[in-house]
Amino acid sequence: MSASLSRMVMAVATASLGPNRRGWTLAMEAELEEAMAEGQGLSFAAGCLLTAWRELPAHVEGRLVLASYTLVLGLILPAAALLLAGVLAGYPYLSPYYADAMGSFAGSQMLMPWLNAGNAAAMPALTLIVLLRIASDVLAAWFAAERDWTRTAAAQRFGAATTLTLATSAGLVLLDPTCALLPVLTLVLDVLAIALLRRLYGAAEQDHSAGQTT
Repeated sequence: MSASLSRMVMAVATASLGPNRRGWTLAMEAELEEAMAEGQGLSFAAGCLLTAWRELPAHVEGRLVLASYTLVLGLILPAAALLLAGVLAGYPYLSPYYADAMGSFAGSQMLMPWLNAGNAAAMPALTLIVLLRIASDVLAAWFAAERDWTRTAAAQRFGAATTLTLATSAGLVLLDPTCALLPVLTLVLDVLAIALLRRLYGAAEQDHSAGQTT
């Protein structure tokens, strides 16, 4: 267990160093095996991780890693958490416009004119669509952090498809597609954040290529 945890911590440390510090990566991995043989693998890996994180602002790859996790943890995942909070509060009240209706859906005696015994049966299906939308955000954030742009784009297309399905279904079932407003806004936020991240990585790769040619 300790050996596996040590290798996991070291994997995070080496990933934080970036591809241009391959020499450091090989040396750290070799020394890890020696430290594990002496029973000090976890502490050595933790020290390497702290060193790698201290070095992040000092090189281009590190700054890109910081920008990546800032966008992922500061924008994309909070947007997914906001949608999840809306689901827990009671779909379809995912828009701030329905703040007063959240309490009524949770158990008050107020009757909503467009939510009745007939269309209320569609709520589980619509909620499932929102959960799929949340899953697409999480996958897009994961793939973006891994710089797997092909899978990131696929997750975003899936998120756009579920958002369109949600808006269409809500318009037909509830006669009110505006409850899809928040998923649409979070989708736009995700697209802009990942587009910015791809642009940063693209600019860094161009600078690196230009430096190698000169």
